[in-house]
Amino acid sequence: MDSNIMEIIEDFMESALVRWIQLFGKMLQKGDSGPLYSEYMEVNTDSQRARDRYLKLTDGIFLNEVMRVIDPNPKVERLYDNGRVDDYMLKVQNFSILNRHIRVFYQENLQQLILMPLPNAAILGQDPLTGTR
Repeated sequence: MDSNIMEIIEDFMESALVRWIQLFGKMLQKGDSGPLYSEYMEVNTDSQRARDRYLKLTDGIFLNEVMRVIDPNPKVERLYDNGRVDDYMLKVQNFSILNRHIRVFYQENLQQLILMPLPNAAILGQDPLTGTR
């Protein structure tokens, strides 16, 4: 992977938005899935850890769970996870669910209409590094 992309990912993973999302990690932590950010000593480099954390964010499951903490009364939709990192169709479905949940939350709870387009779920699901290029 290009070192420039890794640098962008590292910077993004240290941003205020990601740090805020990480606060939900302990609240949402399940038995064997592990936290979004691990404090354990690992052999991995910082850039590899940042990449792994970024890919965990881009499967759509963690972000959907965070959104369900923010809005606990969504239309119940099943999140898709088969444990494979490379199954982009499941990621696309998860991001589509997240987009719908965000749109409904803004319209029904906040009485706000989202005018800007939300991220393209198909592109994010196929290549999570797209936004970094």
